[in-house]
Amino acid sequence: MRWTDPPHWHGVLRVNRLTGAQLGAAVLVSAAGVVLFGWYALRVLAISAAVALLIESLFHTLGQRSRRWSEGQALLVGLLTACTLPPMVGWHVVATATGMAVLIGLIVPGGVGNYLWHPVALGRVAVQILFGDQLAAGGHAVLAPGRLLTGDLSLSRPLPPLADWSTAPLPSGVEAWQVVPTVEVLSVPVPLVPGQSAAGALADRIAEVLPTWWHTLTGLAGGAVGEACALAAVAAGLLLISQGLLRWRTILGGVGAAALMAATLPAYFQFEGTSAQVVWLPVRLVDEGLPVGLAYVAYQLTAGALPLVLLVLMADPSSTPLTRRGQVLFGVLVGGLTLLLRITIGLPASAYWALLAANTCTPAINRITRRRVFGAD
Repeated sequence: MRWTDPPHWHGVLRVNRLTGAQLGAAVLVSAAGVVLFGWYALRVLAISAAVALLIESLFHTLGQRSRRWSEGQALLVGLLTACTLPPMVGWHVVATATGMAVLIGLIVPGGVGNYLWHPVALGRVAVQILFGDQLAAGGHAVLAPGRLLTGDLSLSRPLPPLADWSTAPLPSGVEAWQVVPTVEVLSVPVPLVPGQSAAGALADRIAEVLPTWWHTLTGLAGGAVGEACALAAVAAGLLLISQGLLRWRTILGGVGAAALMAATLPAYFQFEGTSAQVVWLPVRLVDEGLPVGLAYVAYQLTAGALPLVLLVLMADPSSTPLTRRGQVLFGVLVGGLTLLLRITIGLPASAYWALLAANTCTPAINRITRRRVFGAD
């Protein structure tokens, strides 16, 4: 084996198996997106995969380098990058995100085993900076019952207030419901009316504005192609755990830190025309015996990109710590920073920013958590 072929000395088989497991996880979350968003999701996935493979092919043809493992890695990065994007986003946004991820994140550093920052998070953050308005424009839609997989996402209409996705009458010519993703509802202050308690206002927000928690888990609350369905991310995570790519301690560290942040950081409430008020320890809020504070924490844990990052992207062995204690600390950083950035400053794509920040700390984490060799200088 040539020294230029990263990342391991032993065998093609091992690297191919790891790449195959990661591709399997990417296919699971991608498939959920295709069911929820139809051919629009398929379009984003196809563009991203094609751009990734084209860049990989051109680079290795011009550089005359070994292509061992590189096609599978480029395809993996392409699929996962598509999973971080809304299904109706413009093709140029998809191409830019994938180009940045594959070229700057994967190829330029030297390929698998040589990069510090996760290529997918790098590409997603780059387009958030460049095309933030376009990523937020156009609203969010989910195919209606009976139209899953085959419907047209552009033929959508807002889901009526308090209506259920599965039972609301579907008007003629409509094939999708426009919804507000859970993470967007959580990012704005809860409205208060005179004489109303914070717990009562939060209970009203959960009952009248937020989608049901089951819809958040299944993807019916909308979102990006691979972020919407938290259950698909769980299935992908279980696959990666079974293949030894993801550790329970890493997940528990991330979930625990995120839950602690959601439970303790202030929730924001606002009377009309006044500045927002803060309520610390929102987990303690109870309204008429209902633990609305716990429900708020549960929504925070399953909203947005956090499940995808904790259960799929953190399985990347190239950008995560090597030691057991380091993996726990890494999970704590990702989960805690995600909720800190989301709640305190409302940063879009906060989970990807948090992942990049934790990646930056990986060399230091490896140094401080490695076992000390007694007798060595």
